[in-house]
Amino acid sequence: MARKRLSGTALESWDEVDRCLAEIGRIDRELALLETAQQESIDLIKTKTKAAAEPLQNKKLGLEMAIKEYAESNRAEFIKAKTRDLTFGTVGFRLSTSVVIKRVADTVQALKDLNLRDCLLVKESPNKEAMRGLPLETLHAVGASLKQEDAFGYEIKRECIPEVA
Repeated sequence: MARKRLSGTALESWDEVDRCLAEIGRIDRELALLETAQQESIDLIKTKTKAAAEPLQNKKLGLEMAIKEYAESNRAEFIKAKTRDLTFGTVGFRLSTSVVIKRVADTVQALKDLNLRDCLLVKESPNKEAMRGLPLETLHAVGASLKQEDAFGYEIKRECIPEVA
């Protein structure tokens, strides 16, 4: 289906534009009230959920600690097999290795000095703010360009709009 081109606008005067701005201001205020009520409801639900979950989380933690304590006191049973299969799950011990870094900056510099760059994470991305000041020739050379547009905007004078009852 072909697009239809509209001639003229829906508004006929600056007074109508001003009335639309007032209506937008009232709508914004009502939306803010709705969002505030929504956030209050969410906060209340979160508080109730946290209160209801806390005893369950504490009980779960106690059960986990009891299982760990029992398994550690019977560690001799885990010499041949690192895992014990039970009816409702498994328990066991696994060797875990982690890297502990005392001072990140010192470690990063040492890795650079030792040319261990594969041990460094580096995220590179174009800095568009810095690129904005480059000459057009340079921008084109790096596969970039400037895009300028005349963007429409409006501002509501909220103090001029009466409060919603």
